[in-house]
Amino acid sequence: MPGSSGAVRRAVLAVGTAALVATVGGCGGGAGRGPVAAADGGSFSVGVPAWYVAHLTPARAGKSSVAEAVWTPLTRVDKDGRAVGAVAESIRSDDNRHWTVRLEEGWTFHNGEPVTAQSFADAWNAAAYGPNAMPYGYMFAAIDGYAALNPAEGRPTAKKLSGVDVVDAHTLRITLTKPLATFPYVLAGTVFAPMAKAAFKDLTAHDRRPIGNGPYRVAAPGLRPGVQEITLERYDGYAGPAGKAARIEVKSYQDDATAYTSFQAGAVDLALASGHRLARSQRTRPDSTEAAAVGGVSYLGFPLWDRRFTDPRVRRAFSLAIDRRSISRSLLQGLAEPAAGIAPDAVVGGGGRTCADCRYDPKEARRLLEEAGGWQGALTLWTEQDPLMQTVLEAVLNQLRSNLGIDRITIKAQPTEQLYPNLAQHKANGPFLLYMGAAYPALYAQAEQLFAAGSATNTTGYRGARFDALLDRAAARSGAAGSALARQAERAALKDLPLAPLYHPTTGAVHAENLTGVRLDALGDVRLPGIGIR
Repeated sequence: MPGSSGAVRRAVLAVGTAALVATVGGCGGGAGRGPVAAADGGSFSVGVPAWYVAHLTPARAGKSSVAEAVWTPLTRVDKDGRAVGAVAESIRSDDNRHWTVRLEEGWTFHNGEPVTAQSFADAWNAAAYGPNAMPYGYMFAAIDGYAALNPAEGRPTAKKLSGVDVVDAHTLRITLTKPLATFPYVLAGTVFAPMAKAAFKDLTAHDRRPIGNGPYRVAAPGLRPGVQEITLERYDGYAGPAGKAARIEVKSYQDDATAYTSFQAGAVDLALASGHRLARSQRTRPDSTEAAAVGGVSYLGFPLWDRRFTDPRVRRAFSLAIDRRSISRSLLQGLAEPAAGIAPDAVVGGGGRTCADCRYDPKEARRLLEEAGGWQGALTLWTEQDPLMQTVLEAVLNQLRSNLGIDRITIKAQPTEQLYPNLAQHKANGPFLLYMGAAYPALYAQAEQLFAAGSATNTTGYRGARFDALLDRAAARSGAAGSALARQAERAALKDLPLAPLYHPTTGAVHAENLTGVRLDALGDVRLPGIGIR
């Protein structure tokens, strides 16, 4: 879900919601009572960004710690980065295009309704059907029949994905548009969770208080107008590992920074942290601070629709003028690694030095810019309204001014839900600092998101025939062979340099001392069901 540097765990998925969901104000306030231990598991509170609870239906909510507490899809990514069964008992394919999924029996929704193959088919069809305008509907584009549900013009000619076949109550057959060896990882996203038959009686009401199938259910009254705060109750009928706490109070805030401030004030027991906030917490609260490198990259994207950036020498000059090590070590206090590619080694296939122009060489940068005709006029740099991202972009601004001699530079920060539509409509008139995390821990996922022509998170407008050909080959292969081809595709795209990778951030969480089991996943979010109280 994309996201700010303070929201790196939303990587993939965040762009759909970011573009369509309005961010709402926080609702904390007042000192909290702290985690409450009890025989039933007790309760604790967590501060989250507002978009975590803006919607609760799978294809509207996207990936977040709240969504993962309420929903359980077919697979999950384990601590070793492997896709393993969740609701699925087995997933098999002989050609990586035609997949057969067998569901475990005994799973139920929070209303007691059984989870069946039809539950998944109904949810996916609703998500992919264009007129429903589900923000994450594009995630189903790899399945046969998606195009018929989302025609370029006119009404859809179908209401169901032709590539999803319900064989029996516990068996699905899925046909993709092309082979995709990493499809079991794709199915781990909560966007692919099932939905109960009762949900379709009123999808609007369901979005406020969903009938999930995860370890926690949303307590009444669910989401209320103007109050973005919900209570999660442990679902005792859950077929997977039970949640440790009996109740989790979820309070939303404008962003991670505000949630962190609320944590400091004692209004919540757990909050995410990054940048200087995380560094401060590591110094002052080392025993109650968790930190981990995540599978993403902060990058400077170039608007390829802007004629000033059509010359690759200009893009190379900008990249070579940026001192990544200084930004990572000094500005970010070591909570980042300079990037020479789109994914760190925390991602399978990542960690390679695939970007020849991701080094600091101000002399060569100035020479290239002069060779391309120099720079004329003003320059605008864009980013999200996130304090840390704006601070990093100010450092980039100063380096471009000093190393390229561009004097008239300004920064324009916009709310996430405004910035991404502007990029999609080619309204941004300068480079933009953004974050992208891999949808799942594989280089293929990151490369597809950033550079593929049909990707909803390709913010630069890049098109590369060699990249597309290599990525198609990578999609069909698993293991080391697939990673090697994905790396070749990455190298081909970065040779064109539609974007300049800058750094791989570290993110973290701060928590009350008597919370246990606070761990960060591959995208830097916490897994709420695993948290207990001493």
